[in-house]
Amino acid sequence: MNFLNPLTHSGIQFGGNNSSKRSIVLSNQLSLILSALSLILFVAYYNWYGWNFITISLPVISLICLIGIGLNYKGYTSISRLWVCLFVPIVTISISIYAKIIYFSSQQELDYFTFRFIMLSSCVFPFVLFTLHEKKMLFASAFIGFSLLILYDPLHSFFDVGYHQNDYLFLSTSVYYFTNIVILITYAILVGTLIFLKNLSEKNEKHNLVLIHKLNHANDELVEKNAEIEAQSMELLAQSEVLNSNQQKLLAAYAEIESHKNQLYKENKNLAAELIEKNTDLTETNAELIKHNNELRQFSFTVSHNLRGPVASLLGLSSLLDVSKYNIEDQVILKHIKNSVTHLDSIIHDLSKIIDIRHDIFRIRQKIELSKELKEVERLFRKEIDAYNIKITHDFENCPEIYSVKPMLHSIFYNLIGNSIKYRSFERQPEISITSQMGMEHIIIKIKDNGIGIDLAQHKDDLFKLYKRFNLHTEGKGLGLYLVKLQCESLGGRIEVKSEINRYTSFIIYLRKPENIQMQILLNEPFAKIFFDAHRNTTGVIWSGTATSEQYRAVFKKCMEFLRFYNTSNWLSDITHQGPVTHEDQQWLFGNIIPAAAKLGLKRIGVVKPGTKDAILVEYVNGIEAAIANFGITQQFFNSFDGATQWLDEENIKSSTKK
Repeated sequence: MNFLNPLTHSGIQFGGNNSSKRSIVLSNQLSLILSALSLILFVAYYNWYGWNFITISLPVISLICLIGIGLNYKGYTSISRLWVCLFVPIVTISISIYAKIIYFSSQQELDYFTFRFIMLSSCVFPFVLFTLHEKKMLFASAFIGFSLLILYDPLHSFFDVGYHQNDYLFLSTSVYYFTNIVILITYAILVGTLIFLKNLSEKNEKHNLVLIHKLNHANDELVEKNAEIEAQSMELLAQSEVLNSNQQKLLAAYAEIESHKNQLYKENKNLAAELIEKNTDLTETNAELIKHNNELRQFSFTVSHNLRGPVASLLGLSSLLDVSKYNIEDQVILKHIKNSVTHLDSIIHDLSKIIDIRHDIFRIRQKIELSKELKEVERLFRKEIDAYNIKITHDFENCPEIYSVKPMLHSIFYNLIGNSIKYRSFERQPEISITSQMGMEHIIIKIKDNGIGIDLAQHKDDLFKLYKRFNLHTEGKGLGLYLVKLQCESLGGRIEVKSEINRYTSFIIYLRKPENIQMQILLNEPFAKIFFDAHRNTTGVIWSGTATSEQYRAVFKKCMEFLRFYNTSNWLSDITHQGPVTHEDQQWLFGNIIPAAAKLGLKRIGVVKPGTKDAILVEYVNGIEAAIANFGITQQFFNSFDGATQWLDEENIKSSTKK
């Protein structure tokens, strides 16, 4: 078996998929089987008939059978299968005719049947070696083999060795030709069964591929959840370390207290009451420390709100400064201070939004123009770019925009470009290039610099670990690359790095393409479904039943949360199955939600409504029209969801053309 395995798998590397690889292995195995059968037939013929032309030709045929393996080895896999399919019927009928020409006078009835059964067996080869999708090769080889089987008698008659031309045979012609009908019926049964089995097998294989794809998708989701759990574990570990540190301090304090208590007890029993009082104080202190430790766990959820007041004060104070009273250098410094405070306020504002909707933000993708995002990061580093004469180039022609989580992409750009600036070379002008391209399953973004580089041979395994630093001559916490890796994985992708010392460093980011960006579900309840269409920049609701007043208002409050974060200019509402809305809820919608949405940039509303003219529905629709009239919002009504989306596409094109 060790000898045969390389032969049967010869040329398998040229197979594009499992089906083609299996066909290559089958053709090699058939070649070996035919070669072995030829040798066995050679031994049998020699014992029966001694040396003659057919006996001598059988070893040659055995070697010729191996040509199929050689063709697969050279990569001619289709030709090899065609060779295996046609070689047997062609050689068989050739030997049959030639043998009868030589030994015509000594032929028997059996000689007209044996070769035909060999040809009948070879007619199944095309349906074994070719898939039903390879129609040309399958039907061509099957047609040739079938034709040779049908023309068996005509070809023999053409060479004057036909059955009816042989006077030495005694089987009647009608009985003989009846065997042809039997052979055709046998052929039909064999081929029909093979086609049925082939079709069933290929359908099952296709179904298995679909199942494998679904399993891989489920595995990717599991990897994402594992990454999230790992991040939470790291956070819990950090908190546990702080707690352990506090516990160690408390144990040390308890030990010191016990020592002092014993010493004081020996010196003066009258101080026992004072010691009890101090012990009580320490117990209260311990309880207070435990309380503070619990409060630290909520720090990440409150820090953004606590910082907004001081930052707002800084913004107010900076706006009161009269910049013209200062010299040019101070004006530049004040400008940078004001920009930094403004950016800090923006970050805190975004952080607050992310915390408020933290369960939704990492599921929702929005359209991001890479050039705009890069300009925003360049603005943050403007001082360093100008100071160090840094040249930043980009090429987003192949992929100008992507659908992703904007805060995460911003953080990835910010950290990697910041690293390129921080670890620039002082021997040449710093250069940073950013490119993007569209892959089969991922968006690929490359950020390359000509800085001092990274010794990957030494640091590759620790490069993306938390708090790992590899250059102590620059400031840093060893957190940036860890965050970038975590964010790439959260977006269903990965990050790779290539670098050479004192030449360059290149980070390659793979971000998985999101699926179904037109219908990202934000809320799914029996009475309503909220979705976000990133392609059309649309937030919308599909009502599916009558909702209570509390449910109705909760849906619109949830919509406003996302509208505040994404600033969507389009709204799509399907009220075909909404049910009646009370007068109080209508007035609440007209007086609260619509004005707030207009301030957040809502420009147009598409409504899918039923064809009936119910009085409550008419009041509801008219009320919306009256409410949006004062805010310059466009509204259109449609009978179908597709009609509404088509209108939004047209309006978006008009809006982009005007810009």
